[in-house]
Formats: sequence, C-alpha cells, structure tokens
Amino acid sequence: MQKPEKEIVAVVLALTASPDPDVQKRAVEQYYAPDVNFRHPLCSANDRTGLLAIYQWYRIMSPAHSVTVSSVTFDQQKLELFLDVSQTFHLRWSPLAPAPARLVVHLRLRPADPRAPADKTTYLIAEHEDFYHQEDLAALLVPPLVPLVRAALSTATLACRVLSFGFSRVLGYWRVRDGDGEAGAQADPRGGEHGGEQELRELRNGKAVNGTGTGTGSAGGSVKRRRTSAAGSYADAAREAVAEMQDKGLNAI
Repeated sequence: MQKPEKEIVAVVLALTASPDPDVQKRAVEQYYAPDVNFRHPLCSANDRTGLLAIYQWYRIMSPAHSVTVSSVTFDQQKLELFLDVSQTFHLRWSPLAPAPARLVVHLRLRPADPRAPADKTTYLIAEHEDFYHQEDLAALLVPPLVPLVRAALSTATLACRVLSFGFSRVLGYWRVRDGDGEAGAQADPRGGEHGGEQELRELRNGKAVNGTGTGTGSAGGSVKRRRTSAAGSYADAAREAVAEMQDKGLNAI
C-alpha cells in the first residue's frame, strides 16, 4: 500500500468478504508482512501462513458474509491504522438469525523497503489486532446470547454501585470529601505528583482527618457522625439497587 488510508478498505474487503479464495490469498501475500503478528479474542498467528489459514476457515464457516468499514484513522508518524468495522457473520447451516457485530481493528505498518524514497514507499501490515466488546463477540458466534451478556454487564454495574458506595461511605475507602464536587475541584495538568501537593500541605497542617485522632477532636467526632449516617444511606442505596435489579427482571439474591 502506498496510500494506506485510501487502500485499506479494499484490503479488508478482499480479505474478509471476497467470494473468490484466490483474491483472499493474493491480499494476504501482497499486503501482509511474512512475519505478521495477528491477534484476535479467539485465535492468533505469527506468520502469513497462519493468518491465511484463519481467514480461509473464517470464510468456510460463513459463506454469506458482509463487512462495512465505517471510519479509518491513519497516524502517519506512528504508521498505525484504526478501523471501525461492522460485520454480519452467519455460521454455515446455523438456524439462528445473524446479528451485526462491531469491532475496532488496529493495524501497525512498516515499509516493505526501508531504502525506498518517501514518496514511493510501499507499506506492509506488520501487526493486526481485532478488538470486540463482549456482546459483539457473542453476536459473532451465538446471537441469542447477546441479551444475556448485556444483562450480566448491567448486573456487574449495579454490584459496582452498591460496593463502591458501601466501601467509600461506610468503611472510608476512597472517600470523596463533602463539597469537593460542588466546589469544582480542578485537576492539575502537571500530574499526580503536583496535583496532590494541596492534600499533603493539609496533612502537615493537621487539617485532614484520618479517623485515628489526627486533627481536632471535633473533626474526629464529625467523622463518626458521618459514618453513622452513611450506614443508613448505604442501606437505602442497597434497597434501591435491589429494586432496580428486580425491575430489570433479575434476581437479586
């Protein structure tokens, strides 16, 4: 490829959706490096022969296959391509209706001849990675599992909400100080080393309370009162989360 951002869509279609196996083989031999590194959630290869075998079996499993490349981003300095791809993969002889699956493809390029002039350089694909969300991978293989995967992800989110509230507000782990959000705390662009200087100064001056008596006595009492009130709030949040899970048809027990 001399103009990767313009040629890559044709390469993808020849590799994944061509009805002619000879076209697919020529695409691999012409556009991929002999030692290409290929990674997919279900398989991997470290040479052109293995990559061709994977895509040949891919087409054997799904003779009726469609692919759409929604966007292409090319980083010319790093020689990297990012593709937003949607595909409909239908297993041969499967009675299940196919479902579209979305993935992001990351390609790393390298010059076929490092000595060639910049305006005549031909690029080969040296690394190919496919990234899927969990529900998209389920849609690729067993479409009826997509609702179950989404329900499992929603359940995990509800569990995170309950546990983060309990650990932060009741047990004091990763607690956000009252009023910080409304005050509009600003992140220091210099990073965490400088962004934490204010907190360190407060600790040295005795303004911060760590729950072991550091700071004034009234401050220590306020921590105890906040923990007591937080326990009731945690119970309320747990009940709300259980009700939400029940509304979604899930068993909270």
